[in-house]
Amino acid sequence: MSSVIDHSKEKKLLHTLFACFGFGIMAWLPRFPEVKANLQLDNGAFGSIVSTGGIGAFLGLLTVGHIIHKFGAFRVTITSILLLFSSLALLVQVNSSLLFLFFNVSFGFGITAVHVCLNSHGFHLLERGKLNVITSGAGYWSAGSLVTSILSGLLVGRVALTTHITILSVLLTVIMLSIVIRLKAVLLEPNTSTDHDYTIKDIFTSFEIDWPVSLGMACVIYLEFALGDWGTIFPKERLDISAGLSTAPFIVFTAAMIVGRLLIARLLNFAPIQIWAKRGVIFAGIGFGGCIIVATHLPANLTWWSYSLFILGYAMAGLGSSFVAPSFFAAANRRSKLPSAVVVGQFGVTNTVLTFAVKWIVAWTIQFTGSIALAMMIPTAMMLATIFFTSALKQESARES
Repeated sequence: MSSVIDHSKEKKLLHTLFACFGFGIMAWLPRFPEVKANLQLDNGAFGSIVSTGGIGAFLGLLTVGHIIHKFGAFRVTITSILLLFSSLALLVQVNSSLLFLFFNVSFGFGITAVHVCLNSHGFHLLERGKLNVITSGAGYWSAGSLVTSILSGLLVGRVALTTHITILSVLLTVIMLSIVIRLKAVLLEPNTSTDHDYTIKDIFTSFEIDWPVSLGMACVIYLEFALGDWGTIFPKERLDISAGLSTAPFIVFTAAMIVGRLLIARLLNFAPIQIWAKRGVIFAGIGFGGCIIVATHLPANLTWWSYSLFILGYAMAGLGSSFVAPSFFAAANRRSKLPSAVVVGQFGVTNTVLTFAVKWIVAWTIQFTGSIALAMMIPTAMMLATIFFTSALKQESARES
């Protein structure tokens, strides 16, 4: 195998990995009503058990960056992909809540491990080729998410959940491993310098929290998590529409995110990122919150008007918030002196803890009030609160690709 790979080809392969990543981990979200039915849980219990993936994510964010730094990205990425998709395939096979919890923690760890690996290489490419693939990579991730949401919606009622997810997991494992093997020559190598050798103690003593960036990221990203957990259950239970149609608002949300993430580079010619971020979160927060409030208060005979408002609100949320989270992510790396793999992990730890707590609050708000609409006002308020942290995005100088 040639040891030379040009940056353009490297960028395309990395974008493909991001797309496959999004396609894989989001495939089961439109089928959450089936997963919930298999486990025979109420909304509060289901939301709580799904949120346990945050435990695995927390452990992964705390350790994977240091493991990459010590052992190199190739072996860690291979292992992470295998763990991710084996866990996903097993999740849809079980009916036991205890087994589901175990595999969900493993799945959360796998998601985080692959996330750290791919974004670490994105920063590695930025350092070597001056190509910023962090925002565009997020766009390709969203593209994969969009395609799999459409596919999953079409498969509901036609193909069994277990068949769908098992075949998908096997195919994506093969595709992603083959790409990683092609990228082996340019992946981060193990750091053999004893001056930069991290121990278990160092994982905790070197931990840094950039509060403005971390809080801003947590506020803007949680709406996406909330719609991932409840986005298909919400319109189905509220409007009593078919499972296939209930996926449409989330599909529109994802499509809007793709548009925003791939077009932000052009908008930066007219105003800096912190200005667009303020405008974006205001547009997303007011648009989503306003549409949901109106939609849920319309009379029962105006179901399709309510459904249309759901779609409009999801679209505004996706478009307005699309580029803000990747911008906070890039700012975290720029503002830190630690290796990029470590920054990716440590930055995620704070956000995982914060979002884990909010997930529980949202889940039990739904359980006690019986209103998903009321619970969705929590991520809406968080989205609007992001404006207080956008100043941390100043001095973004990397070229978008």
